Amino acid sequence: MLTVVPERATTVRYMRRGSSRTRQRILAASMHLFSREGYPRTTVRNIARQAGISDAAIYYHFATKEELLREILNTRLQSDDRIAQPPLCPGIRELVHEAVREMTRVIEENHELLRIILREGLAGDPVAACRYGQLLDDWESRLGGRLLRFEKAGVVTSGEATSLARQIIYAIIMAFEDMLLLRPDPSMAPAERRLKALVFLSRQIDWLLSPTCNSPAPLSGVAVTVDGRKRSL
Repeated sequence: MLTVVPERATTVRYMRRGSSRTRQRILAASMHLFSREGYPRTTVRNIARQAGISDAAIYYHFATKEELLREILNTRLQSDDRIAQPPLCPGIRELVHEAVREMTRVIEENHELLRIILREGLAGDPVAACRYGQLLDDWESRLGGRLLRFEKAGVVTSGEATSLARQIIYAIIMAFEDMLLLRPDPSMAPAERRLKALVFLSRQIDWLLSPTCNSPAPLSGVAVTVDGRKRSL
């Protein structure tokens, strides 16, 4: 038996689907422009042009530009769950470098969102600053939990697992500071900039771990694409 769906109900469902797609286009355009131009320099008209819609369509979904920023700041980081998976590595260097690889992937896959969080947090936006603090606390908790067993084994100085985790996380963010905060150097290809950041990061991590480890171990296994070819550190 065929069920007749009222025309009005069909129309409402279609409008909702279209409305949801438009909302996602607005958010995508806003994230791109806030990341590239900065929140203060981006106008609603710029966002509408980038999304291919009218200004009125944006105000239908978001009352203000600030509301748009709040929605973006609450966006969940992609691939964040991968950090929570414990690596199958017995040594502290292997464990830390595995965590660094996963955090590096999260940064690269979410660079637009993280750039907005950092820029607006430094500019004094309380929501962005809170989001940044939550991100650091979350990464510190996960990495610190892994390092705790080395502290209990006497490999890491007693009471220093959390501090070491925070220093490692700061090193990761600093390595990608130019990608997240500054306008990139046009003379250097993006893949080369990533490679440079990863080399710097490898040295920083080894320096931080040197008091607890006897032999150096470079950050390896991080694949980057240069001139269409994959390269690993």
